[in-house]
Amino acid sequence: MELKRIDNLWHFFATQNQLFLKKEIDNKVLYVFAKNKIKLVHSFNPRFTAQSSLSISPESFEMAVETYAASKKRFGLPAAINMQQRVFFPKELLKLTSRFSLIVEKDRFKNLRVTLEPFAPKNIKETSSPINLISETLWSFRYFSNTVKN
Repeated sequence: MELKRIDNLWHFFATQNQLFLKKEIDNKVLYVFAKNKIKLVHSFNPRFTAQSSLSISPESFEMAVETYAASKKRFGLPAAINMQQRVFFPKELLKLTSRFSLIVEKDRFKNLRVTLEPFAPKNIKETSSPINLISETLWSFRYFSNTVKN
C-alpha cells in the first residue's frame, strides 16, 4: 500500500505541474523530475521505504568538494552547534532539521545539492512544502505549484 501511495503522489505532481516523470525500478526505486534545469530525485528501497532520500540540485552538479550535514532533531532538543564550522548556504534551510536529516553539498562551480533523509512522503503538503522551501530559497522559484491543496 505504501508503494502505491508514493507512486500516486509523484504521478499527481507530474500531471498537475506538467513535468516529465522518469521512474526507474531496480534494487532502488527512483523518481526523477527536472524543472528549470533543477533536478529532483527521490530514491528509496522498495522493501524498506523508510530508507529513502530526496535530492535537489542543478543538472550540472558535479562531485561535491564541500559538505555540511545536520542531523534531525531528536526529542525536541537541538543538535550541538560546532562554532568553528562555517555554514555556506542560507540559514532558512536549517528549519528542515526538525523533520529531516539535511546534507548540503557544494561543487567546485558553487552549485548546491540538498539531500533530505529519510524522506517518506505521506501527502501533498508534506511533500511539496520542503521541496518548495529549498527551491525558493536557493533558486527563487516554486518547484510545485500551490494551487492544489490536500
